[in-house]
Amino acid sequence: MRIAIDLTSLADNFSGIERYAMSIAKELIEMDAEGKDTYILLFKRKIHPAFQQYKGRKNIIFKVFQGQNKLLFAQVRLPFHLYGIKADVFLFLAFQGPILFRRRGIYNMIPDLVCWDCPQTMKKHMEWYFKLSILNALWASEGIITISKFTRRRIIEKLHYPKEKLTVAYCGISDVFMDYVKQQPGSGDMDVAKKEDALRNRALDVRHKYHLPEQYLLCLATLEPRKNLAFLVEAYLELLKEGKLNIPLVLAGRKGWKMDEFLEKVENEHKQKIIVTGFIEDEDLPYVYHMADCFIFPSIYEGFGMPPLEAMAVGTMTISSDAASLPEVLGKAASYFHLGDKAELKEKMCQGIRQECGDVTVEEIRKRVDRFQWRKSARVIYRVIRKEKGRYGGIFKSGKRKV
Repeated sequence: MRIAIDLTSLADNFSGIERYAMSIAKELIEMDAEGKDTYILLFKRKIHPAFQQYKGRKNIIFKVFQGQNKLLFAQVRLPFHLYGIKADVFLFLAFQGPILFRRRGIYNMIPDLVCWDCPQTMKKHMEWYFKLSILNALWASEGIITISKFTRRRIIEKLHYPKEKLTVAYCGISDVFMDYVKQQPGSGDMDVAKKEDALRNRALDVRHKYHLPEQYLLCLATLEPRKNLAFLVEAYLELLKEGKLNIPLVLAGRKGWKMDEFLEKVENEHKQKIIVTGFIEDEDLPYVYHMADCFIFPSIYEGFGMPPLEAMAVGTMTISSDAASLPEVLGKAASYFHLGDKAELKEKMCQGIRQECGDVTVEEIRKRVDRFQWRKSARVIYRVIRKEKGRYGGIFKSGKRKV
C-alpha cells in the first residue's frame, strides 16, 4: 500500500494538531519494520527534523514543496503537487485536505467543531474558512478521523455524517513525558542519589529559563479567548484579595489571537503575581508541569485537551472545567468545576494548594494516562485505511480510479 501523509503544516506552526500528524506518521512508519508499505511524506520548504532519521529507508519517499503564504500554498499549490503523487491513501492528519483535491483514498482528521460550537472564539473569516474546509472534507473523504468520542458525536449531530465513516483515534502522551517518568529513581535503583541530583539540576535550569517561582499554580495552553483565561485570572485575583492563597499564577504557552489587551493588563497591573512565560520548549514541559503545585485548565471548548493529560502524566494534581471532551479524556483522574461556576473554581484552587485530591488516586491517574498512546491510535488508523483499501482492491496504483 502506498500511503501519502501531508506534513506540510509542520513548517508553519507546532500546536496540538501538528503534533498529532507528526506522531501518527512516525508510529505508522515504526510499525512497518519490514517495509511492506511505502510512505510518501509531504513537507513544505524542508524535511522536518523528526523525520531525518528515516532518510535512506527504501520504503520512505520524501517530497518537499516550496511556498510561503499558508492559505495560497494549502489551497492552490498543494493540490497541484498532490495530483502528481501515486498513492492508494492520502492522510490529512493536521488540517483538512485542499478543496480542489479529489481522489479516492482520502482520509481527513477533524479535531473539533469549534467553528460551529464556539464561533465567538474565532475571527469571522477563519470561522467560515474552517466551516468550508470541514464540509469539503466530509464530502471528499473515504472516512473521517476524530480525536474524541465527543467530536464524533458532534459531527453526527450537527452535520448528519454517517457514524460508520467516523473513527476515533485519540491523541497520545509524548515521549518526553514517558522519558521523564522513566528517569525518576525507583526503590531498587542503585543510583538514586545521582538521578535525583541530575533531575534537580535540570529542574533548576528550567526554573531559571522561564523565571518560575518556587511555588506556583499553572495554566498552560495557547493563550486565546477559548481557553477562558480571563475567568481564571478573575477567580485567582479574588482569592488573593480574600487572603486564601498567596502564590503566583503562571500562564504558559504561545500567544494566540485577541489577547493583546488582556496580556497588557496582566503585565501592567499584576506583574508581581501573574507570570506570563511565553512558549515552553517540548523538552522543558515535564519539568514545568511537575514543579507546579497544581495545574488548572478552565477551557470553554476542547476537541481533546492535551495539557491536563500531560500534567497528570508527571503526577501534578489537575483541575479542569467539565466542558466538551474533557471529562471523556480525563475521566476520574482530574478534579472538575462546572464551566462558568467561579465559586467552585475558587474552591478547587484552594484544594489544589492544600493537595486535597478528593477521590482522585494515583492508580486512577496511572490507568488514565496509559490509555492514551500514539501507537494504539496509529494501529486504529492503519486498520481503517487497510480495510478501506481492501474494498476497492488496490485500484489506486496510479493514484486514479480505474474505469
